[in-house]
Amino acid sequence: MARVVWPESLLGVLEEFPARDRELILEKAGALERFPTMHPVRAKGPFRQQRWFVAGNWLVYYRVVERTVYIRALWPARIPLPQS
Repeated sequence: MARVVWPESLLGVLEEFPARDRELILEKAGALERFPTMHPVRAKGPFRQQRWFVAGNWLVYYRVVERTVYIRALWPARIPLPQS
């Protein structure tokens, strides 16, 4: 089993997300404990050489080093529509 490590700064941001988005991100990140290399690696761009997955409206970028998964960034997958 791998260990998933979240930076404190991302945990603070994650707390501000709607419950649905937060739960989906945490559920998918939890699967990384058993399958840390299951997602593809970005070949180019600012997050190149990072693995990533989509969770709702968010892209989650991470890196695997030995048996540890380091969550690196949360990035909007699409521009949210304004609330009316």
